[in-house]
Amino acid sequence: MNINPIYEREHRVSTRSLRLSMAVLVFNFIAAAVTLIEMNEVVDYARKTSSIDYTSFLKIFRIVVFVPAVLLVFVAPSFISGAISDERQRGTLEILLTTKMTAKSIVAGKFLSLFVSIMLILVSQLPIMAILFLYGGITVIDIIKLSINFFIFVVLLISMGIFCSTIARKTSVATALLYLAVLVLFFGSLVVYFLAANSFNMNENNFFSIIFIKISKFILLFNPLVSMDFLLSKIMGEDSSDVLVSLFWYNNWFYINIVLDLALSVIFLALSVVKIKPHGKTWRKYGNSNL
Repeated sequence: MNINPIYEREHRVSTRSLRLSMAVLVFNFIAAAVTLIEMNEVVDYARKTSSIDYTSFLKIFRIVVFVPAVLLVFVAPSFISGAISDERQRGTLEILLTTKMTAKSIVAGKFLSLFVSIMLILVSQLPIMAILFLYGGITVIDIIKLSINFFIFVVLLISMGIFCSTIARKTSVATALLYLAVLVLFFGSLVVYFLAANSFNMNENNFFSIIFIKISKFILLFNPLVSMDFLLSKIMGEDSSDVLVSLFWYNNWFYINIVLDLALSVIFLALSVVKIKPHGKTWRKYGNSNL
């Protein structure tokens, strides 16, 4: 079985690095602290009232799910953005391109190594989340859907990072670009929606307000965090259908989000391959000056 050499090297380095170990430690510490603090409040309430509100455990589960997702948004770009730009700054990217390694295999190796590292961090938090499964209310289907949602979220985040790393000459620039892209997609889309909703509520008959609210809802379809929130809302029995244009979008939001985010990820990775791919005689004569 042939293993991608880029993946093999990057995976060996990352698993031995202090950064990955610290990331696992910090993520689990924060998740465990939040879980224990929230559960302690529920237990104190039960002692005082002699009753247990099981919906409180679902609320804790919602928080525990969102904590690693939000942490990834702010932490992951710092070590994803150097995937290609670090090779370029060290002068090893051109050397890799003169070997039998293709641009596609380089991008694939970088993607796989980052994906495995991030999933390792997320999987390490399963024992903490499993504590909340004891109180019920969460089905196997819910867990599968949330796992798929996290999978898509990580794939999109890494794809955006690799793309930013290919178009920037320096890692610092790539990091800034990735943080900007992440903020625009994950938080900017929410800001646009709330602005559109406010405009629509002020004048429901205005043509531009109607168009604005429809466009903002379409943009939300690309946000995996919104999809995650809808899944958790359904688990808790909350109705978020008022956010959408119709009940069809609400019932199929999860599946539409998967298709759109996977398509967007493929586009980012394909553009990354095109960007670092050697281009004929010009590259052979002058090197990859576009890098």
